[in-house]
Amino acid sequence: MKSTAFFGLGRMGLPMARRLAAAGYPLRTAVHKNPAPAEELRSLGAAVSASPGEAAAGADIVITILPADREIEGLLLSPEVFGAVKPGAVIIEMSTGSPGCAKTVAGRYAARGVRFFDAPVSGGVKGAAEGTLTVIGGGSPEVLEEIRPVLEKMAARIFLVGDVGAGKAVKSINQIMVSANTMIAAEAVSYARRLGIDPARMLEVVSASTGASAALSAKFDKLVNADYTPGFTLALMKKDLKIALSEAGDLPLPVANLVYQLLLMAGPDRENLDYTAAAGLLGGPGG
Repeated sequence: MKSTAFFGLGRMGLPMARRLAAAGYPLRTAVHKNPAPAEELRSLGAAVSASPGEAAAGADIVITILPADREIEGLLLSPEVFGAVKPGAVIIEMSTGSPGCAKTVAGRYAARGVRFFDAPVSGGVKGAAEGTLTVIGGGSPEVLEEIRPVLEKMAARIFLVGDVGAGKAVKSINQIMVSANTMIAAEAVSYARRLGIDPARMLEVVSASTGASAALSAKFDKLVNADYTPGFTLALMKKDLKIALSEAGDLPLPVANLVYQLLLMAGPDRENLDYTAAAGLLGGPGG
């Protein structure tokens, strides 16, 4: 199995790395701020290096899943890591960032003979833990086939949607749709209650009708119970919509803009809650 350096042991990254360790991949990582995730991986057989550069040195595959462009470039374009990744290695960049960031980093590494595969994911923390994520790939078909066995340990569905940058572009499209669908689902729950309809009955009927959506079924319990325990945080969804609106340029995206404004109105106190916490602004529970 290919030696793999894994960076980004957050709510998504840690369960993804656990799955690779369970599959027998020789993992390397380094402590960032919180040593606990790295130590957990050490207990599963991973090597915990003194620095990211040391972890990346000689690895066949380098996987990153980080918060945003700044962290992606800060790690992968740091002199320490950039100089450590060996020619012929593959970087699998799984963060939700901008297409431009992916292209910039890929271009820098291409000059050193390092391949880059743009591979953001959808499916949330539950999907990361269960290995049922969707990978939205951008890059070479040949590189995808080379790394497919690694991706299949973390994902149930793998799509190739174009060159580097296209993966992050399609992920951005997904985010404007899931955020808007969730907010309309929140309105539907509030509306059902106003009309004296049991929300559970509403869910049953709508799920068999044309108003059905993955967001409604996935977030229904949170919306009904005002359970805003973080899955995908409001701060991350705001970041994703900001990317989408920036990439759109002068193309009007009025619905996405409205949802973004709702998330901003939810305020900084809710940033670490699940993004469904913005439902309170729509007359839902917790408002």
